[in-house]
Amino acid sequence: MSGNMGANIRRERAQRGWSQARLAREVCRIAGVQGEPVGRQEVSRWETGKRTPREWLPSIAAALGVPVDALTAPQATPQPPLPTLADYLPADDPLAPLGARAGRRVGMRQVDDLQQRVHGLRLADDVSAGGDLIRPALRELRSAVKLYREGGHTSEVGRELLGRV
Repeated sequence: MSGNMGANIRRERAQRGWSQARLAREVCRIAGVQGEPVGRQEVSRWETGKRTPREWLPSIAAALGVPVDALTAPQATPQPPLPTLADYLPADDPLAPLGARAGRRVGMRQVDDLQQRVHGLRLADDVSAGGDLIRPALRELRSAVKLYREGGHTSEVGRELLGRV
């Protein structure tokens, strides 16, 4: 609890551009105490979670202009965005169809491109739902089969294409 509270105090203080010493002075002023029973070191201990500011919490909240709940609430950890299929496919134009026009010569470059796409789909399958991948995977399969059937290639390239399919 004190770890979240400390991070919340630090965040609120930093948003105001206050130093730890300034927060300590404001807390003492709000609490109406003479001298400085709260100093910069005490604020540092609160922020690092080494101490919990039990009796000072209402004064801290008032000094920062936030409700006490804002300081005691657990922090929401920002979740990184989920990867998309485009994150796993080759970088140049990841969702462009694979292919060569009918009768066009197919070489090892197209085989390597297909291999990268297959690898990307396999990686995406590890983190994405199958329903999200079925259409792109079937599109890639149809394109690869069409490339094999309609493109001109050597027997070595044909074997490599079939291996990728």
